Amino acid sequence: MCGIAGWLGAEPVDEGAAGRMAQALAHRGPDGREIRSWAGATLVHTRLSIIDLSSAGTQPISNEDGSVWVVVNGEIYNHRELRRGLEARGHIFRGHCDAEVLPHLYEEEGPEFVAKLRGMFALAVYDLRAARLVLARDRFGIKPMFYSPGVGRLAFASEIRALLALPGIDDRPNRQAIHDFAALFYIPAPETFYTGILALQPGERLEARLDGQGVTWEKGVYHRWIITPDPAMTAERAADRAEELVTAAVERQMESDVPLGALLSGGIDSSLVSVAAQAAVNGGLQTFNVRFSQQEYDETWAALAVSKHIGSHHETLDMDGMPGTWEKVTSLLLHAGQPFADTSLFAVNAVCQLMRRHVTVALSGDGGDEGFGGYDLYWQIERIARWQSLPRPATSGALFALKPLARVGAVPRHLPDRIAAVSRADDTKTVEDLFSWVREQEHQRLCRDGDLLPVRRLFERRWEHHLPPSASRLDRLSALATEVNIRLTLANDFLFKVDMASMRESLEVRVPMLDEDLFDFGLSLPQGLKVSGRTGKRILRAVAERWLPPAVAQKPKWGFGVPVDEWVDRAFKIRLGEILLGSSSRLPEFFHPEAYRPIVEAFCSGRTHSSLSRQGLYQRAIMLLSVHLALDGQEHRVCAA
Repeated sequence: MCGIAGWLGAEPVDEGAAGRMAQALAHRGPDGREIRSWAGATLVHTRLSIIDLSSAGTQPISNEDGSVWVVVNGEIYNHRELRRGLEARGHIFRGHCDAEVLPHLYEEEGPEFVAKLRGMFALAVYDLRAARLVLARDRFGIKPMFYSPGVGRLAFASEIRALLALPGIDDRPNRQAIHDFAALFYIPAPETFYTGILALQPGERLEARLDGQGVTWEKGVYHRWIITPDPAMTAERAADRAEELVTAAVERQMESDVPLGALLSGGIDSSLVSVAAQAAVNGGLQTFNVRFSQQEYDETWAALAVSKHIGSHHETLDMDGMPGTWEKVTSLLLHAGQPFADTSLFAVNAVCQLMRRHVTVALSGDGGDEGFGGYDLYWQIERIARWQSLPRPATSGALFALKPLARVGAVPRHLPDRIAAVSRADDTKTVEDLFSWVREQEHQRLCRDGDLLPVRRLFERRWEHHLPPSASRLDRLSALATEVNIRLTLANDFLFKVDMASMRESLEVRVPMLDEDLFDFGLSLPQGLKVSGRTGKRILRAVAERWLPPAVAQKPKWGFGVPVDEWVDRAFKIRLGEILLGSSSRLPEFFHPEAYRPIVEAFCSGRTHSSLSRQGLYQRAIMLLSVHLALDGQEHRVCAA
């Protein structure tokens, strides 16, 4: 695990640019820093030593004759298998680092070599003979890759802040990205907050060439997931196969020359990973979780039950002893490099701080919900599909009956309007509403820009869905929801959050549930093997019943979040109100103050909001703060220039 950066093309105007990029990535790689430059390119690497701690694992790393150089962030889990094949073809290796297979494999396969890699990675290859730079990102987007293209130079980095260390980057705010962020609370790739910076998407490869005219580049897809439900699959066969694949996935990701542990939150996925990991190391696994005083946020009892069940060495961090000060919250949000408002970031970073005192590598359970249907939305779409199948007179009658009840408070005030909207929605709109924090009407009231691309475009189908001709509305909704969950939310929110929160502490987090074979199997499950009633992740729960204490295996899904309204201190709320509602705030350039002022005032005063849940209120407050911080940082850079 490392930080990588560099560029192809014209040199930056000052000699210290590469050093500043490396410094911006120092937390990702505290064990070493290397910069290698040529007439038309520079590669930067900061090292977190995991496999082969010797100098043979130093990057940038090359083939035998030095014609191909590579920097990579992540882990290649099939590197031993690839190495054996390359050695059979005559390639000579200096050490046993997984990164060393990459320049040799590129030499054999060219840019298409990335299709043979299994793992989590963002990498850059510089081919001296062809004056070519190849960038690639893993199939899920576990590891980030940002780039800034131009006529004279194409630069790249693991983090946006490293790119901003270069001169000539267009750091003007991207209005489309802010528009999308206000609905989703993350910025979907390929956009970023900055006009001149883009994000490489999962499964993408970029090739850039340098010639007398400058730098030219093109981007392509080397992998895209296909959703192919198998209607013949039975629950028992699926559970057997999932059990095999989870075991194999964890075993495949256990290689490490430094201490390794597991993030055991108490959920089904992290518990299954911990059981398999404990078996793989024959005992002695270290596990970790965070504890909250508010019961509705705390799963410590489940984490302790699993730890006792498997005999791991467990430690718990009390979040109440780490209050949310202004400095703590804003430093984490700024570390993201662009607006980000998933507040579980704070809990993930806290447990990563604890783990880094004991281990350098951690296993987590991320990815199980996406592959096996673990979220509430998977049972919610069954209700939606049933409602949408009702004859119009039936829905009209229900609405007629509900409206007077809503007026007197017998049912939620928004319920009739919500049911009416659901009744009219097509597949895309239905899924958009399920995944958006701020839905269309509120979004229109909030955002100033009315001439930008609609958020809806992000939820339109882009993958292949191999459904039978007899597929129902529910089958279509399930397939589209699964695609959006993986393509949008997993990559741009959950995986970005985990990478950012962990690498800030120089901790490598691996995600066995995103093993390619295991995940592909999950995509083959029909809706009936994902959900039973209001319980999701049916197949992984069947495995859990074999592996875990009954109380854990049967417990409902809990989110891994932080009760931000209780966690932050009073001084934070006072300062938040002063800044977001103050005359110097730039938020009114993008949002209507009359739309967000009641949200900020309610959060800062501790009052409830008439139309928002507790979580909806504090998520919006953090969303606005995140935009403010990014705008403030951009303004300071302009002034400094």
